Amino acid sequence: MISASGSYSDGASGRIPPMSSQINYVLAGDIGGTNMRAALADRTGSLVASGSVATEPERGFELAEDRLRALFEEMASGVPRDEVGGVVISSAGPIDPGTGIYVYPPNLPGWHGKTMQPGLAESLDMRVTIGHDATLGALAESRYGAGKGAHHLVYVTLSTGVGGGIIANGQMVTGANGHAGEMGHLLVRPGGQSCNVGCDGCLEGIASGGGIARAAQAGIEAGRDTSIIGMSGGDAAAVNAAMVFEAAAAGDALAVEIVDIVIDAVASGFADILNTLDPEYLVVGGGVTGSLQPYWSDLHALIEEKALPHFKGRVPLHVSPLGDDVSLVGAAAYAFDLADSKSG
Repeated sequence: MISASGSYSDGASGRIPPMSSQINYVLAGDIGGTNMRAALADRTGSLVASGSVATEPERGFELAEDRLRALFEEMASGVPRDEVGGVVISSAGPIDPGTGIYVYPPNLPGWHGKTMQPGLAESLDMRVTIGHDATLGALAESRYGAGKGAHHLVYVTLSTGVGGGIIANGQMVTGANGHAGEMGHLLVRPGGQSCNVGCDGCLEGIASGGGIARAAQAGIEAGRDTSIIGMSGGDAAAVNAAMVFEAAAAGDALAVEIVDIVIDAVASGFADILNTLDPEYLVVGGGVTGSLQPYWSDLHALIEEKALPHFKGRVPLHVSPLGDDVSLVGAAAYAFDLADSKSG
């Protein structure tokens, strides 16, 4: 289970091999709605080797587990196994970090109630721990990223979904059931577009990559005149968020309207986070973040407008320098923490 300080247990992680006196590497993984990644990391936070495969959750949980196991084996093949201190996997959630069991994950359909933790622990013959991707992303940002050395930090990822992680007093905050940080379901536009689990007007429903695409598709289905449909080859189902931002940059009316709504929703969500948690750093990453860069000054000003007065002129908003590797780096950092606690 999870302690109040945010640590994960090894209760369901399988047999734990004896710790080497010289743990130089760990294995880190990341499971997202689109891709699964694995890496071999060293103590500097560097990813010595990395690889990825498509998640394809609709093809079945067991097949995804087999492909991730093979990827881990490939990453570990070049170093002595007794120098590898264990495996930590970051994953899109909600997920119970004590058991790795998924709890109705909106971007991993069909995975509810399932866990890779015991199967991977047995097949890899290593301790395996699974945690929430954004929580481990927050750990990475506090160790190696924009908020290096920070004791109070929030990390938000705007990607296929929207997630968040919290560092308070230098510790990961996971909550009573492991679900703390589900900032994607902050209500930012009551009655607005829903996310995949039916939260009307939440941040994920509006500002995730999927939410942005669905807004454009709804406009197309309503008969709006837009260049977005041409970008997708006439197939509304093929529309994605990048197309919407490209069309907005060219002045497309529907796309501009959607992007304006996204910016307002993100500003509302970020203001709520600042008001509630008062972090030293609010770090944001994910693919949608890159698309928002041309609007950054507008977003910053709107956050100031919506946040409490003491944030005027000092909104601690930062873009992650760790990019797509943020959750892998966080998983690696936590894997070393666990390895050192076992060998200490």
